[in-house]
Amino acid sequence: MKFFYLAHSVMSLECLKGLAAENFKPGLIVIHKSLDRNKLIKEFYTPVKEFCSENKIDLYESDNVNDLREKLFDFDTGVCVGFMSILKKEIFSLPENGILNLHCGKLPEYRGRAPISRSIMNGEEVLTVTVHRIDEGVDSGDICKEYQIKIGREDDVNSLYRECSRVSSVIISECLRDISERKLIYTKQLSDKPAYKVISNEERKIKWSDKAEAIFNKIRALTFPYPCAFFSFKNKKYLIIKSDLSDKNVTSDAEAGTVTKVSDSEMEILTGKGKIIILKITDEDLNEIKFTEHFKTGDLLK
Repeated sequence: MKFFYLAHSVMSLECLKGLAAENFKPGLIVIHKSLDRNKLIKEFYTPVKEFCSENKIDLYESDNVNDLREKLFDFDTGVCVGFMSILKKEIFSLPENGILNLHCGKLPEYRGRAPISRSIMNGEEVLTVTVHRIDEGVDSGDICKEYQIKIGREDDVNSLYRECSRVSSVIISECLRDISERKLIYTKQLSDKPAYKVISNEERKIKWSDKAEAIFNKIRALTFPYPCAFFSFKNKKYLIIKSDLSDKNVTSDAEAGTVTKVSDSEMEILTGKGKIIILKITDEDLNEIKFTEHFKTGDLLK
């Protein structure tokens, strides 16, 4: 079996290394020419070039893989991990076995953007990593494999991203092995639910009238280096990096958003149901601040 590999992100590099360890080496790798170049130069662009050089794998840089049809013609399978270009039918239908895409969310429930963050925000107890065959829609192709990861209370978007990266090669190698043995089973997606878009600023905004657990989930789903959950107070914007749930019984007539306790290292806030403890916040420039320098007991956050 000959397969090509469309790669972008740290996860795609980790998956590539894992596949190579299982003796699944692509014959050709395509990466973006410019997307996130400055951001990912050390973590992805440089090491993936070194990997290709060491393993004698052809590497192409292109922001439009649709222009590489002739290069992909001789392959019977494609694998896509994190590659951001929209593929035309003439590309995804080119390999006999199609192009398999790794998606870090359950399908069809979490089609589209930010599936790890949205799974946490929605209070899921399990994150389902899915491999599906690419078609004309957004994450709408036939499902090949699923792999479940437990979401613990200490997890956030970063820890789950690392775990997805770790298991990515496991699930992809299973698919490639099943293709080689002609036993990979495809299951059609039956939902026409629209795909999620990029998480908006409105979704990032903390609503103190929500339950404490919902606020806690939002904070850990969006924590740094992702665009964080935030709130405003006295015309200043604060990004929340870390929080925890209070186990104290709440008996208060105060309004949701009321600060009930402040120290240099944490701040306790009343929510629509329960209290939440904010453990780390920054200003918009990501400078960490002391709570007592900006807030006091009785302040009402909106």
